[in-house]
Amino acid sequence: MRSHYVAARPFSELANRDGLPFAASRLKTRFVRLPGCLSAWRLATGFTLIELLVVIAIIAILASMLLPALSKAKSSAQTAKCSSNMKQWGIATVMYLQDFEDRLPLFGDSSSDYTKAFWHSKLAPYVAKQMQPGKLFTMTEAYTNELRKCPGGRVGNPAFYKEKTPYTEWNSWIGANFGAFGMPLIGPFYYGDTTRPFNIARIGKPSDAMLYMDTLTHYVYSPVDQGYRFSLDLNGDGASDTMPQYPGTPFNSARPTVHNNGANVALLDGHVERVAFKKLWQIDSKKLVTHSFWYLED
Repeated sequence: MRSHYVAARPFSELANRDGLPFAASRLKTRFVRLPGCLSAWRLATGFTLIELLVVIAIIAILASMLLPALSKAKSSAQTAKCSSNMKQWGIATVMYLQDFEDRLPLFGDSSSDYTKAFWHSKLAPYVAKQMQPGKLFTMTEAYTNELRKCPGGRVGNPAFYKEKTPYTEWNSWIGANFGAFGMPLIGPFYYGDTTRPFNIARIGKPSDAMLYMDTLTHYVYSPVDQGYRFSLDLNGDGASDTMPQYPGTPFNSARPTVHNNGANVALLDGHVERVAFKKLWQIDSKKLVTHSFWYLED
């Protein structure tokens, strides 16, 4: 049986129950099915399945194009925030030098008593924090405050971490360039058991002497020291990058890849810059680091 359709009168010519005409802006013509017809024309009121799938595919393509840009923007913002934080510690150090006859704060007053002041506690008053003497340094406000925190980190194991015990704390903080006990001079911060605080008059190029960088906790073992030289390859790129004393903790407890495969560093003159990992961690045939930032009296 063939289906038959007739065009109904325009809606604008019809009246509602109150005798008022329908709005002329509504659909002008409709199709009605006659009794006994098998099928009817219908007005398209939504997407077909194919159209919906096409839209979803387009959205997915656009998202895949935008996500890398958003990720890059987030990474750049984290680098900028970390740089700003690090600059505050650099300024605090310059202010400290003015008050203490051009001598840097010790890394720690004692290598055996961790309730004695460490560098972050000594600088605390210059970043509007309390020193809290006699308190275990890891519990002090200066150690745990947001100004020392690098936003590029996260809670958990850092990249290339291989220790058996999982790392459960925030894994990126502004830390000092640690030089053991100061004899010989391999880093600007060292324990004060036997050596007086370092006088910056010995540094010929303040803009080339690294004080701070992104680290796992609050220091990086300076690879200038013979005992801290790189001999292990934890990231698997074929070049040594980690000292042997802590074979599961990469990069001498630093985070040189935290900012898009680079790190922020603060220099003695107070400026902060990002340095690519391959440059800062480069070594020669004798496994000596080559970047001038590591050397204070060069």
